[in-house]
Amino acid sequence: MIIFLAAAALATAAPTASPTPASALPSISSGNALPYPAYGSPQPQIIQTRSEKGVPQTITLDQATSIAIARVPSLAAARAQVALEDAAVDQQRTALRPDLSISASGTHYFYQGGNGPGVVGLDASGQVNTASLALAQLIYDGGQVRAKIEAASLTRDATLATYRRDAQTVAYDVAQAYYTVLDDERTVAVDDQLLAQDIVSENLVRAQIRAGTEAGADLASQIATTANARTTLVKAQGTLQNDRVVFATALGLDADIDVLPIDDTQGLETSTPANTLPAYGSALDIAYVERPDYEEARLTIGSNQASLRAAQRGLSPTLSLAAAKGISSSDIGGGAYLNNADVGLDIKIPLYDQGMTRANVASSRANVDIAKANAATARLTVQQDVRQALIAIVSDRSTLDQTRTAYQAALVSLRSTQSQYRVGVSTLPALIQAEATLASAATNIVNAIYALRLAESNLRFALGTILQ
Repeated sequence: MIIFLAAAALATAAPTASPTPASALPSISSGNALPYPAYGSPQPQIIQTRSEKGVPQTITLDQATSIAIARVPSLAAARAQVALEDAAVDQQRTALRPDLSISASGTHYFYQGGNGPGVVGLDASGQVNTASLALAQLIYDGGQVRAKIEAASLTRDATLATYRRDAQTVAYDVAQAYYTVLDDERTVAVDDQLLAQDIVSENLVRAQIRAGTEAGADLASQIATTANARTTLVKAQGTLQNDRVVFATALGLDADIDVLPIDDTQGLETSTPANTLPAYGSALDIAYVERPDYEEARLTIGSNQASLRAAQRGLSPTLSLAAAKGISSSDIGGGAYLNNADVGLDIKIPLYDQGMTRANVASSRANVDIAKANAATARLTVQQDVRQALIAIVSDRSTLDQTRTAYQAALVSLRSTQSQYRVGVSTLPALIQAEATLASAATNIVNAIYALRLAESNLRFALGTILQ
């Protein structure tokens, strides 16, 4: 990885040659080895972390995604919503199932006889016992129940599609957090090595002042540059600490869990992937099949159409079978049981329902129109996402190529300027400018490397294949 070598401070009037920067970016580990903050008062109690059982300290993107799918609370809620909709389907199916019940009763009665002028009565008491088995079964309702079952089933399937897209969104959020932390870690390492270069240049200025070829007041400019580099480093460390928190919580972990991503960008510093991108039309065909949110929009149309059919059958006649078999006591002691049974058909023909069916039909038809409009919007969203994702990868690949060239040129420029300044043929402003150009180029190449990885994740998310 890229290593900037710090030159030794020049202590004589005729300075010796100092080491020059190499052409590779510094490793992430070099930045992670720094205390936080690198300059200032350490606050270990603020950034102290702890391990979590079952969670590796360093993880790949696939491992991070698996952890998030299992732990993120929003996905647990989405899974519960799927179970809720599955139960709703079963609730609708109960209308087609027979209703079987058994009942029994025992009644003890007592009557007091009357006494008085012209009244002769005797006390009476007894027991009545009954038991029965009843069956009710819907035979015909014009297809209303079956339409409701179809609507509930399609709603359940749409909810499942929503869950799948939610899982894909979590995977994409994890990828964003993953590469953001890697970007931050590499940025800290680069800023640390850029600071080392500024210190080298500051020592060059001090040596030139001692040699009498540079005014003492000129040192202040380089000291300011070095101080700014320290500030940049500390800010980058703060950004890294914050984004580590985001990464942990994106995995459904507590904010203080020690978990770090493994860098998977090897080779991007020196070459850009040459794999061929799919044509827009081909990519769009994939997205139409794979995107769960587009599937959910189409399933919602079907569900609302089934609900419309159910509403349209609101005035359909219903035919039901009712049957019962029972026994009842026939003497005052609650014995001498006799059998009884009945069977019959119950038909109901609605004539007028205060306009309820008409209102339900109008409401359901409006819901169908809304679902179709939402599906059209989802289709446009898929097209926009896919096209923008493809464009982003093309742009980010080109950007990485250019930043790589700019970075190498900035390295050469700084080496040359340091050498020229050392022998008195370059100026301090030129040296400071070369340092600034290298800092900008190093930042740009780091950002470009991880931007390309994010763009690749974004394309998979746009296609609906990010979990495949």
